[in-house]
Amino acid sequence: MGLRIFGSIFSLMTKSKINNLLIDNKFFSLAIDQGTSLKNIIKEKKEDFVEEDYFNFKKHIILNIADCVSSILFDYQTFDSDYAFKKLKVPKIIAYEDDAYNIDNLDMITKLPTNNFDHKLNEFSALKFFMYFNPDSNSEINNKKKILISKVGKICSENNIPFLFEPLLYFDDSIGYNLEDYYKKKPQYISFFYNEFSKLDYLVDIIKIEFPFNEFEIKEFDNGNSNFLYTMKDCEKLLQDTFSQSTTPFVFLSAGMKFNNFYNSLCLANSSNINFLGFLCGRSLWYDSINIFANSNNELFIDWIKTEGIRRINKLKSAI
Repeated sequence: MGLRIFGSIFSLMTKSKINNLLIDNKFFSLAIDQGTSLKNIIKEKKEDFVEEDYFNFKKHIILNIADCVSSILFDYQTFDSDYAFKKLKVPKIIAYEDDAYNIDNLDMITKLPTNNFDHKLNEFSALKFFMYFNPDSNSEINNKKKILISKVGKICSENNIPFLFEPLLYFDDSIGYNLEDYYKKKPQYISFFYNEFSKLDYLVDIIKIEFPFNEFEIKEFDNGNSNFLYTMKDCEKLLQDTFSQSTTPFVFLSAGMKFNNFYNSLCLANSSNINFLGFLCGRSLWYDSINIFANSNNELFIDWIKTEGIRRINKLKSAI
């Protein structure tokens, strides 16, 4: 089965529920949980914007790509906005946040949902929760974050739903180092994330994690940068060093990478022979369609999804 190759810290029931998110033992998921941030981008680009545009943008992407993915990550407001989403046969993952990327700006602590839908968690195949985290930040703040992550893990355990946790690295200017030092430390940070959140304390079933490098640091990537830290061969070594001893299932997030850079990163993960489940892709997949949606007719937008959107998801699948 899909999870036999990982460690044995999960119950048979949890393994079975995680396997429900896979096709042929691989995880290839559409992320469309962005909230106010996405709405504001569409609003900026579309002169005659109305609230319904935000939901229509998401709806067309979801309904036209659903058959090509192993699961879909929703925010609850979108999921609850149209009965068509409830009828989808594809497994659904729910974002357990007030609004994607809505945080306490002082401590960078994710806000939990204000509209309690815990009683409806049985409608979903997994729960996703993210937290901005920098291992070098103030220990008191990081301990608050760890407590909240554990709390969400307990909610998942009590509701018998797999916990997909996403630690997001951020630059904490209170630490007192510069951006260059921060970028150089990314491999160490991602290694910390994987090892820390694999601990049983957090009850995490799948870690949704960044690559241990940035797309603008790689010589062979599309980035317009002339100052490189790594070659693709270096990146294979970084991936092996970070994940070769993996026990907890993990998937890579696209983190808004250019599409081809995300594809090449997945190819590197595959060629490095690390044991990853797959990917969860959002903006890298659909961001380029926002201008078409905002400035062209609906037919051109849907045509983009059915051609370029599906081409992209199939290309990403071929990399894993």
